[in-house]
This record gives sequence, C-alpha cells and structure tokens, in this order.
Amino acid sequence: MPEVDEKVMKFVEDALKRNPKIQLEDLFERTKKFKSSIGRLSKRQFNSRYPLQVKRRRALAAKARAGAKKEGTSSAGRTPRKSRTRSVEPRDRVRQVFLQFATDIAAAEERKDLVRVLAGVDNYVDQVMKNVGRA
Repeated sequence: MPEVDEKVMKFVEDALKRNPKIQLEDLFERTKKFKSSIGRLSKRQFNSRYPLQVKRRRALAAKARAGAKKEGTSSAGRTPRKSRTRSVEPRDRVRQVFLQFATDIAAAEERKDLVRVLAGVDNYVDQVMKNVGRA
C-alpha cells in the first residue's frame, strides 16, 4: 500500500476546504511547492492518494450527519422503525470495509503492492465478519 504523508494530506484537506472547486492541476502544483517529493507522483497517483481520499471522507461524514438528522424526525407522530436503523448500520460498516479494500487495490502502484493488499484479504474478511456480528 502506498505511503500517505499526513502533512500533505492536511495541506490538501485545507486547500479543498478553502476552495472545493479547485482544479486538480492547480492543487497538484501547490502541493508540489509545499512538498517537493510529491513531484515524483503522476497526477493520477496524486489524485487517488490525496484529494479523492479527502473527498471520500467528507462524503461519508456528510452521509453520517444526514442519517443522524433523519433518524430523529418522524412524520405524523409515527415512531421510527428501529429494525431498519439497526440493519442499515452494519451494512454501512461492511460497505466501508469493501470501499477501503477497493481503495487499497486502486492505490497499489506496483505488482508487489497489489500482492501485499491481496495477501491481507483476511484482515478485510475479519472486519466484515466483526461488523455483521459473527466474529
């Protein structure tokens, strides 16, 4: 799995917070000025390693906030269905594990990185089983 520089991640996160519609080229150039080692990455590698991860985290956080807001509301005095909210939660956690697995595979730059991710598939399976309550 490729290494992520947390300082660069924070820089990209702040840049996207200030200007969410910034073009990839501009962000890439600014980040190269911030940390010269980023210049070794292609734009595609940079995008998958930093901006896409920031955007993914934000989308998941927004989805969680939206779900929390909807959970407390009910129309016409009806009580919310408890069984549905309980079943959605493990599903989202399992979905998150699959998304992380896909992200790790997509981020594998070389064959050895891909082999390393696939060799660790048992960890992803364990996480899924734990999230569905069977571990």
